[in-house]
Amino acid sequence: MDEQKISILLVDDKQENLLALEGILADPDYNLVKTLSGLGALELILEHEFALILLDVHMPVMDGFETAKYIKKREKSRHIPIIFLTAVSIDEKFIFEGYAAGAVDYIIKPFDPYILKSKVSVFVELYRQSRQLEHVNKKLQETMKDLEVAYKELESFTYSVSHDLRAPLRAMSSFSQRLLDRYSGSMDEEGRDYLARISGAAQRMGELIEGLLTLSRATRAEIRRESVDLSSLAERIAKDLGRTHPERNVRFTIAEGLTVQGDPGLLRSVMENLLGNAWKFTSMREQAHIEFGAAPQSDGKRAYFVRDNGIGFNMAHATKLFGVFERLHPEKPFPGTGIGLATVQRIVQRHGGRAWAEASENRGATFYFTLE
Repeated sequence: MDEQKISILLVDDKQENLLALEGILADPDYNLVKTLSGLGALELILEHEFALILLDVHMPVMDGFETAKYIKKREKSRHIPIIFLTAVSIDEKFIFEGYAAGAVDYIIKPFDPYILKSKVSVFVELYRQSRQLEHVNKKLQETMKDLEVAYKELESFTYSVSHDLRAPLRAMSSFSQRLLDRYSGSMDEEGRDYLARISGAAQRMGELIEGLLTLSRATRAEIRRESVDLSSLAERIAKDLGRTHPERNVRFTIAEGLTVQGDPGLLRSVMENLLGNAWKFTSMREQAHIEFGAAPQSDGKRAYFVRDNGIGFNMAHATKLFGVFERLHPEKPFPGTGIGLATVQRIVQRHGGRAWAEASENRGATFYFTLE
């Protein structure tokens, strides 16, 4: 039997009826398997897979109803659709008995060849789609297994980064500082500069590690959805920023009552990164202005935004904004890891939204995000 073709089982106790069915249903994509009895049908079903069974009702020894009942008892074959073929007029009792035995349809002899072919093609197509779905599900299960392995490897890597790499960095930074404190008097300017660079590089690497860990947590953390007041979050973050640099003159405009459904911790990270960026890139302005608000979109959703009057950027490089370690401005005087906006994008995407930006050089920037 050609396993690449769709197998259909034809069951009738009269050879001429089987030949007639075979002639009507002849198709290069079908394997038409014939048998003259219910017992023969049960034996074939044990060995082969069928998309459809055309089953005569009136047969000696074991009729179609009894055969169907045995077919439906087996786990492997109970899903196979059965079309009963009968020369008997159908009354309600007959119909009930057939459906109770597992029929999906009846065809009355003598039947219209076009109707028969049409019904068979419908069940064959359903079978094909079912097989395709099984294939997709199998691939999905394999992918899930691969993802599970990758997730465990990521957890192992994250643990290694968090513990094994931080310790030597702390040691480098600590001993560099000790050398400076204890022996700076016996060093020339160049030596002190080298140690300061070593200490600064270790500190920079520590910041990058912390940023990567934050990004990893944002990507993997389970989302706990509840009501989050973004306006209140923005107010608190603005006050914290003001306390870190009280000498700066920054005016915040924060819209009231902007409440969403999402993970409180992750959305706080979004707001901290966006407002922190606005604070950083307005540092050259004597009169800085940072705004948080919302605007309706054409798709009916509401976009939340953080707008500033800082140095902005060239929109030709906008595609780089949300990449890991991507920076559009020099580290001096704008320090950072290049991970913050990547974290924002991951969190927003996990909430079913998207993030984007609009800006022009020396005229400020606006960062938008939507949530599901």
